[in-house]
Amino acid sequence: MMLRRTFLLLALTLTAVTFAFPRQLASQTPLVAAQVQAVAQAAHTQFNAKGLAIAVVQDGNVLAEVACGERATGVPMTTASLFNIASCSKAFTAAAVALLVHEGKVAWDDLVIDHVPEFRLADAWITAHMTVRDLLCHRCGLVTFAGDLLWYGSDYDDAEVLRRAAKLPIRQRFRDEYGYQNLMFMVAGMIVQRRSGMPWEEFVEQRFFAKLGMHNSRASAQRLPSDAEKALPHIGGAVIADHEFVACKPAAAIYSSVHELTAWMRMLIAGGKWQDAVLLPETALRELWRPHVSLAAGTGAGVGDFRSCGLGWFLSLERGQKLVEHDGGMPGFLSKVSLMPGERFGFVVLNNSNDGVLNEAVKRALLMMRAGGDGMAEIARLAGIKQRIEGRERAATAQREAAKHANTSPALPLAGYAGRFVDDAYGPAEITLAGEQLHITLLPSKRRLTGALRHWHHDTFRVDWPDTFLPFALVRFELDAAGAVAGFRIDCPIADFDFAALDFRRPAALK
Repeated sequence: MMLRRTFLLLALTLTAVTFAFPRQLASQTPLVAAQVQAVAQAAHTQFNAKGLAIAVVQDGNVLAEVACGERATGVPMTTASLFNIASCSKAFTAAAVALLVHEGKVAWDDLVIDHVPEFRLADAWITAHMTVRDLLCHRCGLVTFAGDLLWYGSDYDDAEVLRRAAKLPIRQRFRDEYGYQNLMFMVAGMIVQRRSGMPWEEFVEQRFFAKLGMHNSRASAQRLPSDAEKALPHIGGAVIADHEFVACKPAAAIYSSVHELTAWMRMLIAGGKWQDAVLLPETALRELWRPHVSLAAGTGAGVGDFRSCGLGWFLSLERGQKLVEHDGGMPGFLSKVSLMPGERFGFVVLNNSNDGVLNEAVKRALLMMRAGGDGMAEIARLAGIKQRIEGRERAATAQREAAKHANTSPALPLAGYAGRFVDDAYGPAEITLAGEQLHITLLPSKRRLTGALRHWHHDTFRVDWPDTFLPFALVRFELDAAGAVAGFRIDCPIADFDFAALDFRRPAALK
């Protein structure tokens, strides 16, 4: 998963910087290891990060690996500490498909239904015409993050998520509009399994990790050994439960370290070559790194109009050179991998503080230093942006609190709100009453999406999820003409998940 806050941050910094440096800073200045160390320490301090790790590759070789802070309370972070790299996993999935294309087992323009016959979207024409290529470049017609509640914290496996995805509404033009999609990478992983004869996790570990010497990296949390040097995810400085994927692993499940990811970056920068062998053909890289969907605002001004989506990567220009990168975010973990293949330069940033602004600050600092500018000023500037973002978030929470109507009561006795409800795509939810306390559980995600309901106003109740990544939600019950509860909707204002799309109805048989 790539957190929506990261998208918003990128838009904000693009507006502020427009990827353009002053003319006098246009030439490249090679970095030295001390600069990377200084950037890491300044970013760790100014952003008050729990833990941070950075690695830089320059001229195709490792320039520096730096770790600051803690991977767990009292336990220092090291460059070997393993993070969930979240959506930076997508590049591995795209590369896996590219290998199968090179081996003649799949073609980019094969129809998805020829490999996964049970694949369905709500639009029959799109279902019939969706290609393997379409899966990997966010142009399937679903809006950004549509369907992510199907896998986030749920017990659904890939087959069940795919079955339910057929009920998600298509709201964008197929192959014309960009909508960031995790579910399509899940389908790509299914193709990898069916055409290679091994699960996606084993394919990635055998074809990439083993050959690159990434011996401690794993394709999912469940595959980590018990003694793994794992960084723990944190929100607000407090450790949180890690998300262990059941479904959708090819989108965001990989665990790796900055130390081991330098091998991945060096191989890519070298045109797919590693130790006199070709791990990924140049023809594959050309396909992965060419534009497939435009992300431009269409203003016709500035290099921002060259931003686009490749296959598992985002593409833009940096001082006239191609920048190939991807961010990743899962609760408590933020990741960034950025490459400038033409300059044989790249870097990876991982933090366990849930802070995408921190990663962007490191990026802007390193790129500014390479252009001969003041990287430390960039860190300070982005730290200021983070403070403004957090201020707006606090104001939005206060506004929600202020909108509460005082001195109201529920229309029904509490028992009238209890029962079983179903959302057509997501599945069942249950409202129970124990004594005078209502409780809600979205049954597919009963570990994360559950909690006590406290009266808010009228027929609306508040729930504070145990998942601290999520803000408090308001559950609004709807009454039918007879005055009985017909269903409920959920207001949980987090852009990463579309709670507003859920429409839980009491089944007719239970009315």
